Amino acid sequence: MTKKNVTLFAILTLVFVVVFSCKKDYKPVEPTPIATGPAVTIAQLRAMYTGQSIKFTSNTSLYAVVTMDETSGNIFKQVYLRDGSGSAITSGYGAICMRQTSSGGLYQGDSVRINLNGATLDMSNGGSLQIDSVNVIKQVAKIKTGLNPLPIVVTMPQITTAFDGQLVQLYGVEFIQDNVGSTYAIPQIAPALPVSVNRFINDCAGNEMVAYNSGYANFAGQVIPNANGSIVAIANLYSTMQLTLRSYADINLNSAYCPIILDTMNQNFTTAALSDKKPVFLAGWKNIAYEGSIKWNAATWGTSPFTHLSPAASNYKSVDARNDMWLISPPIMYAGGGVNKYLNFSTGVQYPNGNRQLSVLVSGSFDGTNIIPSQWTDLSTTLFPYIAINNTPPNFRWASNSQPDFSNQPLVGFVPPNNSGTFYIAFRYQSNQNDSNGLTCLINKVIIRNHP
Repeated sequence: MTKKNVTLFAILTLVFVVVFSCKKDYKPVEPTPIATGPAVTIAQLRAMYTGQSIKFTSNTSLYAVVTMDETSGNIFKQVYLRDGSGSAITSGYGAICMRQTSSGGLYQGDSVRINLNGATLDMSNGGSLQIDSVNVIKQVAKIKTGLNPLPIVVTMPQITTAFDGQLVQLYGVEFIQDNVGSTYAIPQIAPALPVSVNRFINDCAGNEMVAYNSGYANFAGQVIPNANGSIVAIANLYSTMQLTLRSYADINLNSAYCPIILDTMNQNFTTAALSDKKPVFLAGWKNIAYEGSIKWNAATWGTSPFTHLSPAASNYKSVDARNDMWLISPPIMYAGGGVNKYLNFSTGVQYPNGNRQLSVLVSGSFDGTNIIPSQWTDLSTTLFPYIAINNTPPNFRWASNSQPDFSNQPLVGFVPPNNSGTFYIAFRYQSNQNDSNGLTCLINKVIIRNHP
């Protein structure tokens, strides 16, 4: 062996010795042990909350299964849990939301034990009970993974506050026509940030619920179809009961859209799914800003705890030269033959200014989308002459007592246009900018029937 090769060999040998003699023996990191304590159920957590936040200061174990995680992006730093402590109403399941100190770590189908020590039981801004400030690494131990929690099959009227946090499935539902063709939310398109959006789901009977969608959801940019089907979601309380869509795969709308066509109507707006100071979206109804940018919005009236919501129209603080807003009913069946349909409704007015700004109209040729005023017959002056007209609008004591003085219009009969097929009823509010002293018109209920 040459001197050069001997030297090279010696150097390599030295490197080998140094490297391998210094190699560390890494051991797998053991998960943080989760202390145990007396077990508590979700039903017991709900029973112990009496309006004041409760912070746990000792080891307390909650056993539950994750029914919704953050994977879709529609929720963040939170999961929904359930156990077997519920009532027959919720098929025996108890359910609750759990908020985490950081994102990730838990997934749908995980069976877990949670040490509540250090967590807080409190109420969300919307009124939903939650377990707050849980550190998943330090407080949660997984027992099993890959479970398949099945939803509770319900109808919209069944979803009361008893279903707060529950995983549910609805059949025969669809997004309202005004939402069809829109995206579920507004995803991030730099430099703009994502925008979360409330969409509205109804069934073929006209029941309706809000469906919350985050702009960060991985389905935010998907287009809402003109179709009917089933939806799996979390039902949760946010002032009223609403739905939080779990994932895009849980939205199965593949049947024919079910347009709402009514024979009679008893629309009590105060019990509908309205949001204060937000545009009115009701199953089958159209809310159209024909001129200007303002639509009918929900307004709160009455004194707590007897507050209610009703559609309201006003041009208060409007910057438009003119506002012309229409709230149009679902199509209503008419068999023809010159037989009367009967209509009455209740209205209220705030800040009357002597101008008639509210009118009620009927059309037999409205196409459901495009307003052509010449196709509408004004019933106001002939059938309902006291609709905010001639300086004597109906008296309405705005939010001054539990039973505001709405004016009940008389029940009147009329023959719908075209004498067959379907017709629509519209409530139209018109104002000019110089009317901006803020006349507000409200509608409390609408009744249509086939007899006096």
